[in-house]
Amino acid sequence: MIRKLSLVTVIALLVISTVSPARSATAAAEILGDKTRAVDLVICLDTSGSMEGLIDAARARVWDVVSELSRMKPTPELRVGLLTFGAGAGGPDAGWIVRQTDLTDDLDAVYAKLMALTIGGSEEFVGRAIHTALDEMSWAPEKSALRILFMAGNESADQGVDTFDFRTEARAAKDRGIIINAMFVGSREQAIVEHWPEVARGGQGTFSAIDPSIATIQIPTPFDDPLLALNARLNQTYVPYGQDGVAGLANQVAQDGNASRLGVESCSSRVVAKGTSLYTNGSWDLVDASLEKGFDFASIAARDLPESLQAMSRGELAGYVAGKRLEREAIQTEIQKTSSRREAFIKQARSKELASYDLGEAMKQAIRGQAMKKGFTCDGC
Repeated sequence: MIRKLSLVTVIALLVISTVSPARSATAAAEILGDKTRAVDLVICLDTSGSMEGLIDAARARVWDVVSELSRMKPTPELRVGLLTFGAGAGGPDAGWIVRQTDLTDDLDAVYAKLMALTIGGSEEFVGRAIHTALDEMSWAPEKSALRILFMAGNESADQGVDTFDFRTEARAAKDRGIIINAMFVGSREQAIVEHWPEVARGGQGTFSAIDPSIATIQIPTPFDDPLLALNARLNQTYVPYGQDGVAGLANQVAQDGNASRLGVESCSSRVVAKGTSLYTNGSWDLVDASLEKGFDFASIAARDLPESLQAMSRGELAGYVAGKRLEREAIQTEIQKTSSRREAFIKQARSKELASYDLGEAMKQAIRGQAMKKGFTCDGC
């Protein structure tokens, strides 16, 4: 059955068709009432023996990527997945490919897996890794969703081509609306020889040749100590509940520690990401859970709360959680203000030449462009 469009809708669509692409995307989002939109990001890393620098670079820059996405409108409903190839528990039967995490909004869980990665092995089957990513990740089905796969490695993309040809797998990704960005660790000339630009072309994504050592350079700023102080206050706003509460809170603190061990810039980057709406922990934090559709304080048993809250009535508990939410939002606002000054300082300190070879910067540029093509806009870009 064909539905008739209202006169208002027809006029609105005609207006959209006559303006620039960027304004058109914004207008379309407003008409559709698009407040949030699914964004799925899968990172697929080569963990063979020569890739320690790549993994360190991913660890150092992943929170910058989250922060970049937080600037997008509509607000992303972000999920991240982690896949590795070249070594691991998957063994030869799985092509040395391991799904470390499925797509999830639990960013700390993904970061914990990323921090625990080890290197070893030498069989890097790019085509099979793409196939596994398409087949084993629970990609969002919505047509409006932004689905991005980052492939990163340094050997020939034609390894294992007789079984899984990356060209065929890239076409399959294209048919499903999944963008493949290819990142080669080494020179652009060698990447061409090893077919990595082809991977990006087939997947309708971007190609980058990166130097992983640049991503591990840590630039201290006058704003790092204030961000650390804000992070300490932010952590006090979390209210663990349920069977995952204690473990979730402990993992949050553990990942703060992991970021800190990487260096001051990585630590501050994590704090900045925690200050955005994309960092959410509804599975164990009552403040985030209370914002989810259908949540009811009456469903929370007293035994699932911290001991200090167990005697509260449901009304008192709701008021306590609302207070923590307001406190958190105020701290997050301070984090974002401090982050803006920190970002300006880092941009001035890091040369454009170095940034072009940086893993995080390459990922941010790819995401920014691909999100805008999908109808997102970017605050301050």
